Formats: sequence, C-alpha cells, structure tokens
Amino acid sequence: MFLESELMDQESKTSGKKARGESEPFAGSSGNEAAVEAPEEGLKKEYVIDIFRDWCKGCGICAEFCPKKCIKMNAAGEPEVVNAKGCTGCGWCELHCPDFAICVRELAVKKAAEEAD
Repeated sequence: MFLESELMDQESKTSGKKARGESEPFAGSSGNEAAVEAPEEGLKKEYVIDIFRDWCKGCGICAEFCPKKCIKMNAAGEPEVVNAKGCTGCGWCELHCPDFAICVRELAVKKAAEEAD
C-alpha cells in the first residue's frame, strides 16, 4: 500500500524522466527491445479511415476538425472519406469521436516513385 508521500516521490521521479525525454518501459517489457526503424527514404505511409455507420450519430466532429479535410459530411448528414490519400494518420478523428465510430489504420508502405506513375 502506497502512502501519499511515496506516491508523490514516484510521480516526481516519473515527471523528471518525462522532462528529460526519457520514458518508462511498458509493464512486462524489459526495455531492451530494438527501436522501431524509420521507413526507408522515398517511402510514404498511407492510411485507411474506417467509419462504422451503425455507431455514428452524424455529429460532424470528425469532418469539422480534420486537419487535412479528409472527411466531409454528405447531404444525408453522414461523414464520408473524400481524401484518403491526404490522411496523415494523426488520429484526431478517431480520438475525438464520441461514438468510437472511426478507426484510422496504416496501410502497407509504398514507394514515392510508384505514386508519381
């Protein structure tokens, strides 16, 4: 059982690490895992935006605040993806959807040269 002073000590150690850019490993993690490699030069990530129609109430939050305007509301008041290639995968729509009706997934990586063809 933690006492309040022990909890505060724990939080101050954690916040000190965050200020220095360090992070705690996940529970069950040894902290020795290899870092995820950055994509090779010339490769571009693409994303799929899935909208679960049965869950969506049509509030429009996703369309209104998408930084790349990838989602628009149609005439029926439902969101639809209009610019999937412009999606940066920020996940703003997914995180702020009150109905959990949007999922942003990363697609396989394609070479930028193939995109130009």
